[in-house]
Amino acid sequence: MYLLKALRLPHIMLLLVGQTLSAIGDYFYTIAVMWVAVKTSGSDAGLVAAAGGIAVFCFGLLGGVYADRWNRRITMIVVDVIRTVVVLILPVLALSGRLQFWHLIAVSFIVNAVGSLFNPALQASLSPLVGSDRELLQATNALLDITRRLARALGPTLVGLVVLFLPLVHLFTLDAVSFGVSALSILALGSRFAWKSEHATRRQRGMHGVLTEVGEGLKVMIKGTDLRSALVSGLLSNFTWAISWVVGVPLLVAHNLGNSVSIYGLIVGAYGVGNVLSNLIIGSRQIKRQIFILFLGRLIVGTGFLLLALANNVPMALVASFLASLGGPMGDLTKTLMIQQLPLYQMGKVFGAFNTFERAMYSLGLVVSVPLFSLVSVQLGVAISALLLMVTSLYSLTRVEIQTLQTLHKRLSRQK
Repeated sequence: MYLLKALRLPHIMLLLVGQTLSAIGDYFYTIAVMWVAVKTSGSDAGLVAAAGGIAVFCFGLLGGVYADRWNRRITMIVVDVIRTVVVLILPVLALSGRLQFWHLIAVSFIVNAVGSLFNPALQASLSPLVGSDRELLQATNALLDITRRLARALGPTLVGLVVLFLPLVHLFTLDAVSFGVSALSILALGSRFAWKSEHATRRQRGMHGVLTEVGEGLKVMIKGTDLRSALVSGLLSNFTWAISWVVGVPLLVAHNLGNSVSIYGLIVGAYGVGNVLSNLIIGSRQIKRQIFILFLGRLIVGTGFLLLALANNVPMALVASFLASLGGPMGDLTKTLMIQQLPLYQMGKVFGAFNTFERAMYSLGLVVSVPLFSLVSVQLGVAISALLLMVTSLYSLTRVEIQTLQTLHKRLSRQK
């Protein structure tokens, strides 16, 4: 089993531990910063999240370029050190009674801006870490995705336990510590892997060279048929996720499923269980028809969201949530694997472009959800967004199958 094989590699295990703790720390930070923002400035708290989104949109493409230009190991370590120092400012200010709302906005912007460097560098580093073994790369992607999804499920619960023993502001302290652990784990990986692209020294310097590389990354993404399809699918998936899951599910629970936070927690938990199960399956099997699996995953997500919109009782909602969760890793892991098959000097740019555009569509979905749910019922709004994802995914699947049949027909004709 390739998942177990990946876990037996000391450097992969070290990376997983560091990223798991960092992911949990991220949820500590997210919950703490929004809670403090609400207490400090009420409805203006949304500006903190908006600052992070603006930073990702502004620096996402540049982050991908520099992830290809610079030594990725050093880049990730420096980013983690910066995030450690910046986040530590918050508890220091809070304990001294000088914390202000603009501090939260500034920290959110900086953390997300430098994070735009870290994520493409991490994703582009996985291929050199596992070598030429494609199945092992797939398994490593799955394990990293599992850590992020487990952090999403465990983070809120751990927050409840931590605040029983520590002041809320020390959630920032723990997040800073998690960034420090991440930096140390990456430092311990050593310099023996290919952390820097051999093409990095041939790049043009200055802003003109940077913009040229941004354009190169966009061309690679748009001209590649499968990558272009993956991008469009990812944009629609993030748009639907924001409307149907982030905003829609809490509203569905409040209006139709008992108006209980415990029921909402059960639905989120069912999604988490399905995510982990799907990751374990996808990570341990060779994906031969990548684009087919990607669209199938998106179709399953849309179907699950549609069933959530139609659910009139909690058991049906749990089944729908579980079904939707199975499709998430099918699409996300396949997309990641497709990008990791590019040359090393292109990976960072393409990862950065994907992250930037998908984050933009996620934000657009949050914005659209406001007028949408004011014009139609929650059930209808969720159903509309789910059907959009389903119809486009089904259309894409049909095209993929037609192209496969045409290719097979041509081969048979040549043999005759």
